[in-house]
Amino acid sequence: MLSRAASSLFWMARYLERAENQARLLDVSLTMALIDVPEDREEQLSVPLLVNGSLDIFMELYGEITPLNLITFLLIDDRFQGSVYNLFRNARDNALHVRGNLSSDVWEGINLSWLEFKELRLKGVTESSASQVFDWTRERSHVFRGAAYGTMLRNDTFHFLRLGTFIERADTTARVLDIRQQLALQPGDERASRPFFEWTALLHSLAAFEAYQTTYGHNIEPMNVAELLILNADLPRSLHGCLQEIASLLEQIEGQRGRRAKRLATSLFANLRYGDRHYIEEHGLHEYLADFLTRIQRIADQIQKDYMGWQI
Repeated sequence: MLSRAASSLFWMARYLERAENQARLLDVSLTMALIDVPEDREEQLSVPLLVNGSLDIFMELYGEITPLNLITFLLIDDRFQGSVYNLFRNARDNALHVRGNLSSDVWEGINLSWLEFKELRLKGVTESSASQVFDWTRERSHVFRGAAYGTMLRNDTFHFLRLGTFIERADTTARVLDIRQQLALQPGDERASRPFFEWTALLHSLAAFEAYQTTYGHNIEPMNVAELLILNADLPRSLHGCLQEIASLLEQIEGQRGRRAKRLATSLFANLRYGDRHYIEEHGLHEYLADFLTRIQRIADQIQKDYMGWQI
């Protein structure tokens, strides 16, 4: 496969996964801002900005963190490259580059998503209509993954597409877990309900609330949440689940390239596969996640260097 095609497939999937993750994060943050005390609402609204590293850009453009400003910035502002509008546009542009590699269902799904979102943007998004846009974004992401899984050959086209999805998903899970756990464990906060709401928001942000209840029951314990999102192999958005897929997909790519990327991915997967909650507790959750984020970025960079000709 040509390196340009591999890059387009990889980033097309990353952009679509990022759009869904951003919609989930924003949806939960807006809900949390409504139920939190007034002095903490800005902190709740800032979570999506902290996760994607766009707080400075936002403040430069808007100056004040309000629900409507946040919705506009993260969903439809074409000045911000990470807005859902730009993510769908970039995904569609990359899909166009590899149109011949995609099934008709996948191409039509991505193209339709872009056309529909342009219409949504023209109508504008308000605080009252934002939830419908969040639902629509999640739905279009599910349609893309379902079409890809159900209609594409299991060749390198499929492998690079899925790699993009799981690299992005692993990165997001680690970032959201790190930000939310820091909010939940803030020193000096005497409100007994604060940790409960933060951990609940975290689970909803990663579509893992029902999975937590099935596995651990209704009591929300911090290390149970961490164990589920890091070490549980059966959870689709866990770090373990993502690295298992990444290591497997790299092994299936044809040719001799990518040995270093495979080695890095296999090493990180082994740490997760044979890790336990006691190791995470001993090292500290924040420190563990910071190390993970450094390593997953190194894997992503190496994939691009080995297969796409990018010199990182």
